Amino acid sequence: MKKILINNKEYVIDVTRGTYEGLPAKRRKQYREDLKDKLKKQFNDKINDVVKRLLTIQDLSVIKKLPCHDLVYETRMLYIEGYYYATIALCGMVGENIARMILNDSEITINRSRIIKGKTIFGRLDFVVINKILINVGLIQQDSYKKLEKIRKLRNKYVHGNKLFNPITVKRDAGILLNFIVTILRSEFKP
Repeated sequence: MKKILINNKEYVIDVTRGTYEGLPAKRRKQYREDLKDKLKKQFNDKINDVVKRLLTIQDLSVIKKLPCHDLVYETRMLYIEGYYYATIALCGMVGENIARMILNDSEITINRSRIIKGKTIFGRLDFVVINKILINVGLIQQDSYKKLEKIRKLRNKYVHGNKLFNPITVKRDAGILLNFIVTILRSEFKP
């Protein structure tokens, strides 16, 4: 196995199907065992940090029945594993999905007579526009609106940014956004 060291972190770079298949049959079993040992060491080396991060995330059990639960769980796992940029990007996706779920499940009355079903007309609108509609017609609480806007803005900052950010800041922002997601779901989808 080839390894490289970047910023004091060791990365295994040749774990590919091609590498494995290129080995003689007798060597494949040993390669798998070596790989298992390396991965166990990697996981064991970071287990304390993983536990610390796990304890900073709000409980997800309250949202198990929501359609976006799998995405929120995946976002949580990215954060726990220390993939902060990916956490932020997925928080943006989840935030937009939450906004669309709320709007799609709503009916909006205009001039006391015309009812518009959210799903029919608003499907292609931008995240910022959907958030404004949600708050302006009273479909979400002010706190949820502010959190969705913060998620949207931070996600854009990191995804469209032209620089890498301070790792401590990225970690902090990822944790904040993930907890915002859980808070919004608890507020807007009460069990």
